[in-house]
Amino acid sequence: MGQSIFSQYSQGENRVTASILAVLKSLAIPRTERLLQGLIGDSSKDLIQFSNQPRGDSGSVPDARISANFRIDIETKVKVNSVNEGQVLKHLDDLRNAKESRRLLVVLTPDSTKPGCFDGIEDDRLLWCRFSDLDNAIDELLEDATEVVSEREAFLLRELQQMFHAEKLLKPANNVLVVPARNAWDEYRIYHAYICQPKRTFQDVDYLAFYADGEIKPKVPRILEVEDEVVIDPERAPEKFRLVVEKLLADNAREFGTTSKILLLSPPNGEGTVELNQPIPNNIRTTKDSGRVVAFTQNQRYISMENLREAKKTKDLVDGNN
Repeated sequence: MGQSIFSQYSQGENRVTASILAVLKSLAIPRTERLLQGLIGDSSKDLIQFSNQPRGDSGSVPDARISANFRIDIETKVKVNSVNEGQVLKHLDDLRNAKESRRLLVVLTPDSTKPGCFDGIEDDRLLWCRFSDLDNAIDELLEDATEVVSEREAFLLRELQQMFHAEKLLKPANNVLVVPARNAWDEYRIYHAYICQPKRTFQDVDYLAFYADGEIKPKVPRILEVEDEVVIDPERAPEKFRLVVEKLLADNAREFGTTSKILLLSPPNGEGTVELNQPIPNNIRTTKDSGRVVAFTQNQRYISMENLREAKKTKDLVDGNN
């Protein structure tokens, strides 16, 4: 893609926010309203109301009325895991003094999962949105045959989407889970699954990569299904996991009646599995102990598929996430 027309704005969050506002101000009111509705995930209520011959409380009937009584504050972040809880609370506190009947704080980020600080804030005025949500809202608007979108509006919206792509705001930054896989790599090739302790916590990602034998293996399967607690008993296991459970028992790979978390994965040569050009050898060393090599991960690690495809050594992945 070429350079966006919005490149003249200042860098970082200010540049992105100013670009979004510039486009919204340039659209017809119905288009702006629709995009805002898409952003906040609520199209059931009009933000801006157009009424013919509304009757007032005093009995007056003007020919028409355009009315709005809402406030949407937007906090933009262009880096993952960068939402500041203190900043969010200050914004919410400021909203309490606002006079508008409908008040919202939208936190717009590229994160693939909701920022952790949201769990500790109970406030129905607080909304988290991804840049991909706004991108999808633009696509839906432009593809709707019932919307009369001018060429100028369409141009500005596509340019805004181009900027989102150029700034890498649409892809989840870390959509690959990397696990240590001394035994798991072999099990994956047999069972097309990753089996671990029940209720083990993972972020919501698309792919799983295996780190074993001092390298990240070149087969990176897509995660198809996840179940936190699967009883190793064909009669009690969920239907989609039954075949894996039967194979595990037949191979004496797990004990009958125990419980495991199971991630069903695309087969090594099947649809959905990404094939890297080569294994990625580990070359991460400590700064002490004469620079001895240390494991790339001993528990779990998250990286982007883009960086994974480009990396020659694991240090490229560490540097790429800094």
